[in-house]
Amino acid sequence: MMARLKLTLVLAAATMLLAPVALEAQAGGRYQVLIPYFEPLEGARANFGRDASEDLREMISTLATHEAIERGDLEDEADRFDLDMDDLNCIRSIQLAAQIQAPIVICARYTQQPDKSWTVNSEIRTVSTQETFALEPFTVPERGREEAARRIFEEFDRYNTQIRSAAICADYMASQQWDNALRNCEESLALNPNAIGVRYQRGRILYEMNRYPEAMEDLEAVLGLNGFHEEALQLAGYISAVQEQDDQAREYYSRYLEVNPGNAAVRMNIAYDLARAGDPVGAMAFIQEGLDVDPENINLWEQFGGFAFSAGVEAQQASAVSQENGGGVAPEAVQYYRQAIEAYERVFQSKGAETPVGHLRNIVGAYIQLEELEEAIQVSERVLETHPQEEQLWVYYADALQRSGRLDDAIVALDRVLELNPSHPNAALRQGSWLVEAGRLDDAVEVLTRASAGDAQKADQAARLIFNEAYQNGYNQDRFDYAIQGLSAAKRLPGLGAAMMNQLNFWHGFSLYQAAIREQVPQTVATARSSLPKFQQALQLLQQAGDYPATVNVNMTELIAGVNTYVEIQEAIIRRG
Repeated sequence: MMARLKLTLVLAAATMLLAPVALEAQAGGRYQVLIPYFEPLEGARANFGRDASEDLREMISTLATHEAIERGDLEDEADRFDLDMDDLNCIRSIQLAAQIQAPIVICARYTQQPDKSWTVNSEIRTVSTQETFALEPFTVPERGREEAARRIFEEFDRYNTQIRSAAICADYMASQQWDNALRNCEESLALNPNAIGVRYQRGRILYEMNRYPEAMEDLEAVLGLNGFHEEALQLAGYISAVQEQDDQAREYYSRYLEVNPGNAAVRMNIAYDLARAGDPVGAMAFIQEGLDVDPENINLWEQFGGFAFSAGVEAQQASAVSQENGGGVAPEAVQYYRQAIEAYERVFQSKGAETPVGHLRNIVGAYIQLEELEEAIQVSERVLETHPQEEQLWVYYADALQRSGRLDDAIVALDRVLELNPSHPNAALRQGSWLVEAGRLDDAVEVLTRASAGDAQKADQAARLIFNEAYQNGYNQDRFDYAIQGLSAAKRLPGLGAAMMNQLNFWHGFSLYQAAIREQVPQTVATARSSLPKFQQALQLLQQAGDYPATVNVNMTELIAGVNTYVEIQEAIIRRG
């Protein structure tokens, strides 16, 4: 599983969600509180509510941090929106507060009991977040309007404590002090367990602390209070994806997208997180839903192409088919590569020269993976018209040319790479490798000599390219003349290290020895005369192999003795003849 990634949510927005009051102070430095008349229910007299609300306004205005909107001013504001003061129930009061930028609303409803006492239900609303700080219902006697106001006023202090704790929590979170942030969020929740913003914030903090199960509990609590809480749905989906619970992740993300089906930017963020968490196929599905809504959205096609290409690569890597059929494409990868090609072609048609070069490489790469080399060549040529300076595109183009049998054109394409970047790490080595495979050893030596000039490490690397070809397709197949030709060519490279030269001398000498053994079998004067110089040269080369033979467990004493014996036999045959 990939290392844990950070979800790309805007932390500042989360801070605003938690502490709107701290961000909405009025010009005078005190926060305005809108208090409508307490609302009478079940035929209760209105005078009690009017008088109690006025008492509460006076009490709130004694605070250094808050002031209640005076009744006259409140009546004027209500009148501006064609409302009567008596019509301001809790919902209308919140709507009015949003219009006049009052951050807090305190509203209450009451009934009168048979014994003339009053039962009051009240709440404090944070306008910007629509969060409710519910107060415990209480009962006061018939003449207890001032007591009712004081009970609410005393609870207002708890509300402010909750808001302060939430703000401190957000501040600590912004500085990534997770332990302190968690403690303050929990203090805030102890005062108001149903504060959605704080509950979400706690879940986010637990996520940052890698306490995923606890984080999910908080996020589920948020969604229980608000099933369409966008940030909670996103984070719950992401945590599920990180824990490889793909079905659950898609469920959360699907619920989120039900709220915002046409939000391409958010859809792409979600798909990106899903792909980074290891599910490019799921990311494709989310982008496809967006394309169903907006099929001309090039940004969506751009991401879809990237996810499809990644899915193709993963499918190819996960399949053993490439080993079973000599390098073919896994069937499950074919569809993804074709989808990537289609998507990127749309992007290229739309953006032209502005298309990111990585997308264009992926088109060519997908065609090469599908072994549709002519298409890869055609696309490369079309793309290089608009991106002639992109060396990696030239590398892909050269690869497609070489695979299609156009070796000379492939060499020219890599020459262009070296013009763009003379220090390219492997363009010249690749040219040499292709020339070696084609049996053009002289050309290969020329190219590899240039590539390794003045660099012993590169010289050894170039020699190893030729050696591997000579060993695999020469010595291993008893084609000793082929092996000798390749090994001789490798030794022509300048600047070889001693260890590499020892290795080449050994296999050159041993291949000569094996070829001479085969040649001398008729044991005629002619074969003795033709094989004797080979045995003598083999002996000389084997004696120049240094300590390399010990690394391949060869007993050089026995080997030299064997070569000398064959030398003596050939000399005897020649003398007798």
